[in-house]
Amino acid sequence: MNFELNGSRLREARRYRHMTIADLADKASVTKQMISRYERGNSTPGLEVFQKIIQALKFPLDYFTTEDQLEFQDGGTFFRSRLTATQSEKQPSETYKRATAIVRDYFGEFIDFPELTDDQFENDTPRQAAIKLRNRWGLGDSPIPNMMRLLETHGLIVAVVDSGSNKIDAHSGFYTVDGRSYYIVLVDSASHSFYREQSTQAHELGHRVLHANILNPQELDAEDYRTMEKEASQFASEFLLPAQAFEKTLGTDKLDLKHYVFLKNHWHVSIAAMLYRARDLNLVTADEYLKLQKKLSYRQWRKVEPLDLNTPSPKPVLLKQSLDLLMQQNILDPSELSHELGIKYGTPFPNEILAEVIGVDLSQFSGEIVQLKPLVK
Repeated sequence: MNFELNGSRLREARRYRHMTIADLADKASVTKQMISRYERGNSTPGLEVFQKIIQALKFPLDYFTTEDQLEFQDGGTFFRSRLTATQSEKQPSETYKRATAIVRDYFGEFIDFPELTDDQFENDTPRQAAIKLRNRWGLGDSPIPNMMRLLETHGLIVAVVDSGSNKIDAHSGFYTVDGRSYYIVLVDSASHSFYREQSTQAHELGHRVLHANILNPQELDAEDYRTMEKEASQFASEFLLPAQAFEKTLGTDKLDLKHYVFLKNHWHVSIAAMLYRARDLNLVTADEYLKLQKKLSYRQWRKVEPLDLNTPSPKPVLLKQSLDLLMQQNILDPSELSHELGIKYGTPFPNEILAEVIGVDLSQFSGEIVQLKPLVK
């Protein structure tokens, strides 16, 4: 069997599996130096070693022997945890982002998706941008019961994935496939609660309207990155809790935590976020805010607030509904998707990744990962 190994794909698959070079070297029974040579494209493994690599990484054989068939461009990823997460923790997220964009592009041949509109307000303050976007989307001052569905309705592509890191709760960014740009929002499956996810997703929307296509987050220094993150958080606060409407509902019970539980059910935002918003708007003093924080700790509401355990998080629907429709019309069998992506894009992702970004059970992808036959000695 003669083949050319795609070293960058090998590196991507290794990092996706959270393996070090030493880990993979041990499983492939070669030295760390050889794995490095494979990844740099300076050497090609023999058949037996290649088989061990495939078995260890559980990616389709063709993933390591094909090249990109179209032009791809990653517009940078906005990580809330960029300053603390390691590169190895971020790599699975980059793989998910790429896979989500490619699946969306492929489905777009058959499905009429909501259009991603040009909602960017780089010259406005975060508060001004949030107000303008609310007006543009016809939200007025009303609460937002489901941020995820709102994002999907306006053309953003959302997927729930397992980043394998407790430092990454969500991240987003543009990914371009052959000139077609998609804004991908990845929400970690281990996120805390629906109410906190609301703020997280609004934060990512803030990056979309304030920073995407303007800033490359990977090129910012630490100070500029913190400033950018602060702006996205300010946007999220105004977007989820419009100042005047929130102040009106807060009323005279602003020091009563029970009232915040009631407001949580109204605004669909965590108590912690509402307390921060009340302080930011000077609706409570610094001393009052400190007292409320102490009450929050006393009730042990720091990690789990009232309503958290009783409110399930929504799941994305766009890609799942697309796959369902394609199956109903006998256009696509899920077990063929990886192969189809390999033909068109040169990226035959493992079925487990495809199932995860689409939001369906792996059992729908009945095809097995292609592997080499056992060697006959």
